[in-house]
Amino acid sequence: MTERVPSDPNETPEDVASLYSWANLHGGKYRDFSAARAETREKARQRMEQAIEEERQRVSREAGAEPPAEAARAEEESRRRDLAAQQATHAAAQEAAQVAAQDRARQAAELAAQQAQATPQIPPVPQIPQAPPAPQAPPIPQVPQQPAWPRPPQDRYPAPSPYVQSAPPPPPIASQEDVFSQQRAPWLSNDPRESTGRPAWLMPERPESLAQPAVPPSPEDTVQGSRDRLVSRWFALRSIFEENVPAQAAPAPTAARAPVLAVFSLAGGVGKTSLVATLGRVLSARGERVLLVDTAAYGLLPFFFGARDQRPGQLRTFSPPVASGDAPIQMITLDPETLDSELATAEALTAEILKHARGVSRVVIDLATASGATTRRVMRLSPQILVPLVPDMCSVVSVSSIDAFFDHNNGTAGKPALPYYVLNQFDPSLPLHLDVREVLREQLGDRLLPFTLRHTPAVSEALAEGMTVMDYAPNSAVTEDYAGLAGWVKSLSAPASTSFRGVRWSER
Repeated sequence: MTERVPSDPNETPEDVASLYSWANLHGGKYRDFSAARAETREKARQRMEQAIEEERQRVSREAGAEPPAEAARAEEESRRRDLAAQQATHAAAQEAAQVAAQDRARQAAELAAQQAQATPQIPPVPQIPQAPPAPQAPPIPQVPQQPAWPRPPQDRYPAPSPYVQSAPPPPPIASQEDVFSQQRAPWLSNDPRESTGRPAWLMPERPESLAQPAVPPSPEDTVQGSRDRLVSRWFALRSIFEENVPAQAAPAPTAARAPVLAVFSLAGGVGKTSLVATLGRVLSARGERVLLVDTAAYGLLPFFFGARDQRPGQLRTFSPPVASGDAPIQMITLDPETLDSELATAEALTAEILKHARGVSRVVIDLATASGATTRRVMRLSPQILVPLVPDMCSVVSVSSIDAFFDHNNGTAGKPALPYYVLNQFDPSLPLHLDVREVLREQLGDRLLPFTLRHTPAVSEALAEGMTVMDYAPNSAVTEDYAGLAGWVKSLSAPASTSFRGVRWSER
């Protein structure tokens, strides 16, 4: 029986022998596949272990690199903390410096205030216009310095180098003293001998032109001529050539004419005499030597200075207390009707006033009430006119008449001498006084003084005590008002001053 071999090797044989042989054949394949599969599994296991090991190494590397990053972050944080601390320290130091500067400024201000209280006040210096800036000269090229060895005498003042560009010298800048001297004495010439303030004989003669021919000396240029000229001119040089020089009378000091202020009123009871007396007293306290003239024969002006009688025609001097530094006050009572008849009536009063006004700083005249003739005579002195008014209807009506009178009777210069007005016995609590002041402001304008003399019974009480209100109530409000009036008078016309220029001292 022949064995049938299957055509397909994978086909399962039908008989047992074939079946066993097929099984053995395919079992080897299976066994070979199992070995390959085991090998594959082993390789997969090794790859897995290798991956795990690599992961473990990566984790270890990351763990090893993490501490430097944390250290860097910690270092950055510490740096930031140090910077913040430094900024806080700097801010604290600046704040402390500001507080110290404020303390020093406050201490300096307190010290300056204490010094200002301890030292007397100094009037402000008038502003002097500054000179225009000098034009800038063009730059001069630098010249190499010459050696410092000794030079011959002829080279002591060498000629300017032709390579140096000569620039015009800039005009001198005028100092404050020069500007002030030019403003004070613009009539001074440009002669240097006159501008130095030294005597002419101590200054060198101005050089004459070289082109002028030589002139033979005059007799005055000889020794004897110079001696005669010096002896006849200079007092001190005369004593060198002559002995027993007779003493010469020194020239009298020259004095400018004292300004005149006349106080006028059209009606009585307006406080004209008390105004004259108190104003003279305030000016005396400011160092002015005042002459008070009363044109009423029997006025009350002397009684404000402690007098007990009236002495018409007699010059009287009222001296302040010994401890006071005030100037004395002179007073004269003149009656125009009883003056010397040899002089013209219009000139007698002015001549008498000018005679007694020598050496005084200011003249204040108390004009007789509503005396047109006396006022016209005083107008020859070209005085400033002050009219006190009381705030009532009569003053408002009389202002136009007063202006018309002074407009018609001009001074010697022919210019209209319109008076100034001041409200006396003013009470700001009364509506009528306020309304009258407004009406007078519209009517007079700037000729109504911007301040008033307030009403107070101290003025009458002071006269009863034989003194002015300045001595009776020096701290009262009306005393301040009179101080303002005295300041206005000084601003209107400066007091006359006596000049002692050219007066020689003497041993007598």
